[in-house]
Order: sequence, then C-alpha cells, then structure tokens
Amino acid sequence: MEQQIIGIASNKGGQGKSTTAINLSAFFQRLAPTLLVDGDGIRTASKYRDRSGGEGLPFKVVSYIEMPKHIRDFRYVVIDTEANPSDTDFKDLALNCDFMVVPVVPETEGVEGLTSTLLRLRELGSDHFKVLLSMVPPPPRKDGEQLREMLRQQKIPLFDTEVPRLSTFDKAAAAGVPVYAVKDDKPERIARACAPYETVGREILKWLENSHRSQTSEPRKAAAR
Repeated sequence: MEQQIIGIASNKGGQGKSTTAINLSAFFQRLAPTLLVDGDGIRTASKYRDRSGGEGLPFKVVSYIEMPKHIRDFRYVVIDTEANPSDTDFKDLALNCDFMVVPVVPETEGVEGLTSTLLRLRELGSDHFKVLLSMVPPPPRKDGEQLREMLRQQKIPLFDTEVPRLSTFDKAAAAGVPVYAVKDDKPERIARACAPYETVGREILKWLENSHRSQTSEPRKAAAR
C-alpha cells in the first residue's frame, strides 16, 4: 500500500487526541517509518516530545510548517489536530486523510463535542472514520457502556475497544514517552493502557486494507462491463 494518513480530530478539547496520536504513532512505527504532525495550536505533541529531551518517542514529530519537508519519507503519517478546527481545516483533513479517529470522553461536554464533529463529517459525506471512547472511568460507573450503546443504536462506527482512565497515561506524558515505556507503574496497569492502542491500530490497518482492496477492484469491475 501507499503512504497512509491518519487524522485525529474532535470539536472538543480534552478528549485524548494527543494521547491517541502519540500512542498510535508508536504502534505504527513498529511497522514502518511514522511521522506525527503536531497541528495543535498549543503544540501538545511537541511539548510531550520535549519532556524527554527529544529521546523518548521512537518516531519523528514535526509541525504543520515542517511537514512538507519530511512527509515523503514516511509510510504512516498521523496528524494531531487542534480542538474545534476551522471548517476549512476540518474539511481539508476529512477529505484528504485515509482514515480519521474521533476520540470522545464519555461525559456531557465530550458527547456534545462528538455530536458536532459527527455532524461535520455527515455534511462532508465522509465515512472513513471511527469513534474511540477515551478516558473511560472504571466500574461501577457505566458512562462508557451507556455512550457505546447510544452510538451503536445510531449506527455510528465505533472501535471495538476503549481506552480506560488510568494514571499510567499521566506518567507517560510527564516522562515524554509512549505508554508502553512507563517505568514507575505496575506491569499489569501498563499492559491495560497499551492494549487498546494495539487493538485500534490493528482495526485501522484492517480498514485501510479493505478500503484499498475495494478501490482496486472497482476499475476491474468497470473494465468487465
């Protein structure tokens, strides 16, 4: 397959966009050279990288301005966008990325932000995305379960997994490393934090593969008519 561009977007800040972008980039980097483009106005991913002196992340992080100089050298490009991007920026991302991840925290403000994000996608006729439940609180709270069921009833594309709310993510951000590289936490907690991004990464790869297969089969069908 050719270069793949994965966008991370939400109309609401604080939904786990940058955490998702960083840990998905770490997943893809294990497969092929991966570039993380920091399109957030407050440079969250760049600050994350800098906390480790630029040595903690296994992939390259660049700004939008730097992107044209580097993008051709990478198989996977992950774009971390700013919260509530302009209509123009959102349209550019939705129509030009190969797949979009829409993270949402199961709380009132997060759901409101998700609703407006989905409306934008619907207006653009975009269907190459999935919603990722992020920072899901543990039982006995049922916020994540209730939101998942609501989205299923509305036939909104969802990832099979969800990202739990764990202090491991705070430790990873403080150290400037992917969550799998956290040192001062219990191994089982680190494994719980890593597992969702492995699953999400595999789901994205499967979606991209199916999309590529569908696109290549269309010309054959047309030629056979």
